[in-house]
This record gives sequence, structure tokens and C-alpha cells, in this order.
Amino acid sequence: MDYSIQKERLQDASQLLLKQGIDVWMIVTSEGSDPCLPIVTGVETVGLGVFLITKNNERIAISSTIDAQDIVESDLFHEVKTYQGNAEEVLQETIRIIKPERIAVNYSQEDPVADGLTTGRFRWLKQTLDDIYPNEYESAEPILQQLRKIEST
Repeated sequence: MDYSIQKERLQDASQLLLKQGIDVWMIVTSEGSDPCLPIVTGVETVGLGVFLITKNNERIAISSTIDAQDIVESDLFHEVKTYQGNAEEVLQETIRIIKPERIAVNYSQEDPVADGLTTGRFRWLKQTLDDIYPNEYESAEPILQQLRKIEST
């Protein structure tokens, strides 16, 4: 598969993050639960996947070992970190390195494409990062809406 469009979208996303002062856009998905994933990355997951896009144009994927090969072959991410069993430690370590002050995640009251983070995964995320990231999570809706505007021009 050709991922050139997704590479452009991810670069555009980093520029939008920089403009909005958001350090990281975190897409958390299980079995393709997030509807923005095909638009932004084009990769699919069977297990839990966490895709991190930073304002510094760093792209990190955290995936199960089962999903890793397809994500690596997409060549969309600078780093693909794998886990067996639980992803908590890998995510915690990654967030400690990035040290974000602002994280956007996919929740929205208006846009179903920007509302892919399930309640269960949001609770998991908060519990996993509670000691590392004490700030509030922000909606990634404005980022995704801007990406879709760029796409349509």
C-alpha cells in the first residue's frame, strides 16, 4: 500500500499541533475502534495501539507484537515500540521521555470521526498516565477538522 497521503497528513498534523501549542496528539485504538485511524494513518490494529504525533514531527507507534510488522512496513512512524501483554509500561516510558504539557485525544460531542476514544480506553489512559501526566486531556477535534479541510483543498 502507498502511504504517501498519510505521511503528508501526519506532517500536517504536526504543524497544526505546533500552531495550537499542543505537544502530543494521542490516538488510542483497539481493533480499529477509532474512526480517524484510516484517515490519519491507514494502518489497522488487532490489539491495543497507541499512535503519538508530536508538534516536533515525531511519530511513535506503540503496538502489540502481532500488529508491529504492518506498522513498521507502513514507514509512517519514526519508532515502533512493541509490547507483549500490557502496553502500560511502554506508554509510560514514552510519555516520560516526551514530557508533554498538553495532550490531545479523540473525543468530541459533535464530530463522530473525532470521537474514537472509548470510555473504557479513556479510563485506562488516565489510570496509566495519572502519575506522569496530571493535566487535563484536550479534544483533538480541532486538529482532525483542520486536517480534513487541508485534505479537501
